[in-house]
Amino acid sequence: MIGYYPINPAAQDNEDAFGPRFFRTHFVDYMRQVCAVDGQTPVLELVLASGQVLDVSHILELKPDYMLVSVFRDERTCEDTYNTYLRYQTIFRINVLTRPHEDRPIGFSMQNMPAVLDTDRAAPDNGREKKKPARRK
Repeated sequence: MIGYYPINPAAQDNEDAFGPRFFRTHFVDYMRQVCAVDGQTPVLELVLASGQVLDVSHILELKPDYMLVSVFRDERTCEDTYNTYLRYQTIFRINVLTRPHEDRPIGFSMQNMPAVLDTDRAAPDNGREKKKPARRK
């Protein structure tokens, strides 16, 4: 049959195995541990259902239906990145690797993750306070 079938049919609310809940819970805890290993560079690869492998620099946004990630163009140099939007159901597998700093000085970064995980945060106000509208009498 042609159509979309969740990778994890037992998940709540028909959520994919690698949905937003996964990235806000299990993924963050594990990646913090991996990033804390001395002398090693964490490498995060997202393997898509198409077979394409994305070498992720960092995660910019987690939304209910998609995520925005920064991806290394060339994993050998890690000099250039591009941003791409991914629908969660396109993620087939996640590889977490560590490489010695000598072999790979730059890898996945958790520095932006706290902002990504704060789902209740309002849009940034760029330093301006929001004023309440004046009451009419």
